[in-house]
This record gives sequence, C-alpha cells and structure tokens, in this order.
Amino acid sequence: MSKKPNNAPSPGASKKQRQQHIRELARQERERHEKRERRVRWAWQGGIGIIILAVVAVVVVVIVTSMKPATAAAGPKNMASDGILFTSEGGQPVPVETAAMKEGGSPTPTDFSSYKDSVSVVMYLDYMCPICGQFEAANGEMLIQLAASGDIALELHPISFLDRASQGTEYSTRSANAMAAVANYQPEVFLAANTAMFTSQPAENSEGLTDDEIWSILQSAGVTDENVKKAIDNETYSDWVAEATDRAMGGSDYSYLDTPAAVTGTPTVVINGVQYQGGIDDTSALAKAIQDAAAQSGGSGSEETPAE
Repeated sequence: MSKKPNNAPSPGASKKQRQQHIRELARQERERHEKRERRVRWAWQGGIGIIILAVVAVVVVVIVTSMKPATAAAGPKNMASDGILFTSEGGQPVPVETAAMKEGGSPTPTDFSSYKDSVSVVMYLDYMCPICGQFEAANGEMLIQLAASGDIALELHPISFLDRASQGTEYSTRSANAMAAVANYQPEVFLAANTAMFTSQPAENSEGLTDDEIWSILQSAGVTDENVKKAIDNETYSDWVAEATDRAMGGSDYSYLDTPAAVTGTPTVVINGVQYQGGIDDTSALAKAIQDAAAQSGGSGSEETPAE
C-alpha cells in the first residue's frame, strides 16, 4: 500500500482542509516551476554569455592579428634600396654591391652624396608597361652610356604596377621577380637583361610571357646562372616585389619628389630628386633635364632615394 503524500488530508478531512491542501500543492508546484524557470534562464543566459565571450575573443584575436606589422619579405642582394644602382668604373657601368635586405628588415636608401660628380637618375619601371617600353627604346642606350661615363648614377626599380593587365598571370610580378634574381646572382648583366626584357615586351592586357620564355630572354642577354631559373620557377622574390611596389607607391615619405604622391604610374623618372616631366620618347628633352641638373648642382648633390 503506497504512502499518502506529505500533508495529504486524512480520509475524514473537511472540505476546507482539502482546499487548503490543494492550495498548498499548487503553491509547491508554482515554486518548483519558478525554480525550474530560473535554472533554465540562468543556463540560457550563461550560454549566451559564453557565446558572447567566445565571439569577443575571436574578434579581439582578429583585431590584434591585423594590427601586428607584417614581416617584410627578404629581398635580393644588390637591391638594398629596392633598386639596383649602377655607377662608372673603368668606363663601364657597374652595379654597386649591397647585402640583401633580411626578412623583417627595411630598405636602405641610396646615399647619392657619395656620387657628387654624377647626376642621380632613379627609375621605376614595369615590364608590362608599354610606355616604359617606349622610354627604354628611346633613352635606354643613352642612359647606359651616361652611367658608363660617370655622368649619372643610374638606379632601376622594377615594380609590379600592372599585374591587372596580364589576364591573371601576374606578369609584372613574375618579370620583376626574374630581374630581382638577376640582380642577386648576376648583377653585371642586369642592364643587358633589362634591355632584352623590353625588346621582347608582351602587349599590355595579354597574358604576358611564360616563365620559360622569360628565362630564354634572360639567357639571350647573358644570364647563365641556373639559380636565376630556380628563382623564376619558385617565385623566390615575388613577395618582395609586392612589398617594394607598395613602398614605391606611397608607403613611405616621398617628399623628395615634387609631386604630392609617390609613384603613381610607370615609368617614373627622378633626376636629382625632381620628377622628370618631359616627353617619354624625347631623348633630347631627357638629356637636357640631366644637363640642367648637373649645371645646378655639379652632380647629384645630397639627394637620396626614399627610405622605401
């Protein structure tokens, strides 16, 4: 026989006692319900709180990660300024050797005050850029001769300004990467390779040249080191190219230019710290600009390329 519930009325209980018992059971049930509701609410609120905390934690991680400075990519040797510099030695243009920029490092601007007898000519170029090709065709030989004679200190900066114009193949990056490899392994043939790359320049908005075609062109210009081919295949300097391009296009203080922006297009030519505004294919105008700079300063003066 089962036990009767606590406080259950006896068989002879009055109607009033039974009503009180019912009310008591109802009260107890309400209390149990309220306690259960509170537990559910606390659990729910606790779960929401955990979710919110988790979301906040993720957001904080994302923000903190995004605020951390990216580690700069290692660069090639002989391009410590993001460009390769040529000066005169024995009547020939010779590259100035520099150590490679280490991963996480910063470029070192060229101190042109060391070449006071020479006008500084700094060029930013893209191997997909047709105007760069026109500039090279009109002025390339003259600039090499002026570098050989010591009249100018010539610094070339390959950048990837026109990756968007190669149908997704990123030809500007790939060609600049290849030339960075030449600077690293065979800098003495960089100028010849530069001329060859523009002589065989693909049309803008085409897919550009394949890596094998680039290597073939470089070989025709005297590149023999197989490490250059490996760097082309492995895109060894592609990250550096991207970062050097960002630096050239405004990531640093370019107050050395007479324009408010840094490099906004290619070619950009800077003569003794002043951006050349003459005709791209007007050899006489470029020669006069260099002569005028030499007359004004007796050479390059103390101008520097930017700390890119």
